[in-house]
Amino acid sequence: MNRLRRETAGMSTRLKALLAILLGLALVASGVLHFMDPGYFEPLVPEQLGSAAAWVFVSGVAEIAVGLGLVTTRSRRDAATALAVLLVVLYVGNLNMWLNDITIGETNLSTTGHVIRALVQVLLIAAALWIGGRLPKQGRPAEL
Repeated sequence: MNRLRRETAGMSTRLKALLAILLGLALVASGVLHFMDPGYFEPLVPEQLGSAAAWVFVSGVAEIAVGLGLVTTRSRRDAATALAVLLVVLYVGNLNMWLNDITIGETNLSTTGHVIRALVQVLLIAAALWIGGRLPKQGRPAEL
């Protein structure tokens, strides 16, 4: 039984590492795109927040930093926690897109598309919390 538990824990650790690296690389790529084509992201920023360009650059820096943190074993736990927070904060733009029927590039999502996007966001937040060891373990509360 202990051997099975150790093997399962080892697979879980490898899966977390692989997912962290994949998410990290995707975040770095997305962050870089914020600088290469800021106009694509600017419509997502609610007018109430002020300069869309500034927020696009700030979010690009945050995505690159968190992405690099996920790729690096030493900072992965903290970066995963930061990713969960970042995904909650960035959802403001997705919600703005939904509520104001904003087209991004050639994409104008239907209500179903927005619901799917929100569910994916929730799954990504859960994945980030899992990678960071922030989800409760069986019978024990989550570590903070």
